[in-house]
Amino acid sequence: MILRIKRKFSAAHKLPDYKGDCADLHGHTWHVVFEVEGPLSLGGMVFDFKLLKPLLEDLLPDHKYLNDFIPNPTAENICAWLFEKASAALAKKNLDLKTIEVWENEDAAAIIRR
Repeated sequence: MILRIKRKFSAAHKLPDYKGDCADLHGHTWHVVFEVEGPLSLGGMVFDFKLLKPLLEDLLPDHKYLNDFIPNPTAENICAWLFEKASAALAKKNLDLKTIEVWENEDAAAIIRR
């Protein structure tokens, strides 16, 4: 069974290896979609949404400067960084992260699928 959770965070970054406007400091309201897989319990749930939402939200770098912990914070690198963090946190709950989408804006996203 797959659970899908959407969250968002606001953060600033600059792209040091980019030639253009994005090399300058700027920010986004990022949207993240997590797809989490786990077995369906006898009670009919994979995991309580009330517990899953804050678990995933606590991983998000809300109101942070992304370059402080991701040297080149492209959408792709942010996606990979969040995938690693979320995978580790979910494994402790016997859940697998199958997909993560990091949306820089409404038209552009980086996606990792396992």
